[in-house]
Amino acid sequence: MSRDIAVRSVDAFALASYSDELERLYRECFSAPPWHEPEDRLAGFRGRLDRHLSNSGAGGVVVVDGDGLVGAVYGWPAGPELASGSPFDDALAAAVTPAMAGRLVAPALVVAELMVDPRHQRRGIGRALLTRYVEDWPAAWLATHPDAPAATLYRQEGWRQECEFEVEDHPLVLFTWQAPRQRGSSARRVARG
Repeated sequence: MSRDIAVRSVDAFALASYSDELERLYRECFSAPPWHEPEDRLAGFRGRLDRHLSNSGAGGVVVVDGDGLVGAVYGWPAGPELASGSPFDDALAAAVTPAMAGRLVAPALVVAELMVDPRHQRRGIGRALLTRYVEDWPAAWLATHPDAPAATLYRQEGWRQECEFEVEDHPLVLFTWQAPRQRGSSARRVARG
């Protein structure tokens, strides 16, 4: 990494200004194994990005090295109920138990995409992006390919593997995360108890 590296929290408007670079990152990350996304899915990224960024509160974190985007994570606050109407949302809703579903709604954060340029992977960028993005939230969730290297990262970072499901013949695994409890709060509960 160069000295020109910058890590920035961004809102939906700022993320949209990176749309060309986000599309490039998406293609580089998801055309390779284990994803092997076909051209029509890769070409549809821009439309999905627009839909994602239209969610209330959408935002993320980007890593810029010099003039280029080398990593990004983005999502939005979960709503009070599971979303429906898309193949992903409907497959997820069919796969989760009521207890799992309770961990996927407000006040959780939906992590829609985490991408790191393959030339910059294995340098801690993905971990730093994810940690920074969820740090102010009580809970978060995401889905990834079960064989993706990122699945190991999520487990190492304390994310809980909930279930596996398929969307249009593509396997996915659901991970949830809970913010660590603060020591003082549990000590106060015991003292009052």
